[in-house]
Amino acid sequence: MAFPSKQTAQSVAHRAQKAAASFRKEKKEIVVGPKTKAAIEAMVFEGKLRRQAAEAVGMSDESLRQMLLKPHVLAFLNQCMEVLRTSERPRSLLKVVELRDKAESERVQLDAAKYIDGMDRGVHQVGATVINNTQINNTVNVTPGYVIKIDRRDDVKSAPQIDHLEQDEVIALETLEGVPDED
Repeated sequence: MAFPSKQTAQSVAHRAQKAAASFRKEKKEIVVGPKTKAAIEAMVFEGKLRRQAAEAVGMSDESLRQMLLKPHVLAFLNQCMEVLRTSERPRSLLKVVELRDKAESERVQLDAAKYIDGMDRGVHQVGATVINNTQINNTVNVTPGYVIKIDRRDDVKSAPQIDHLEQDEVIALETLEGVPDED
């Protein structure tokens, strides 16, 4: 049995998410035929292969594969997977708590504790809410970028300077004439 390439699988997943988003945006109800609906639910909630799900509802594998290329069917598949993912989160979290409390390895306990605390994840998505665990330190005064001042006057020392550059030595452009350019 030939498996799809990673690129093909990613493009189908991307199309599924895009299709589901467009249906949500248009606030349309996703309508799928009863056989296709039963086959998709067997794949998602029972863990059946596409071929097995198609046979269980009386479809051919090829017709189910063709149905899965349609945006509204992909949107329904994506919706079912989100239902499964959401309903399994409590059990997954409980398992992590059990690992933290009962694992013999201190490393596993530490990793589980970090996950529960949120230290392991930069961004964690809970339903539609995004929790960002990024700390921002804004106590450092930094001027972004470079300041280039070209002064043609002879008295360069008397030219106004940026406060934080006053301590640096001012180099006149005339002294740089013999310096070769770097490639």
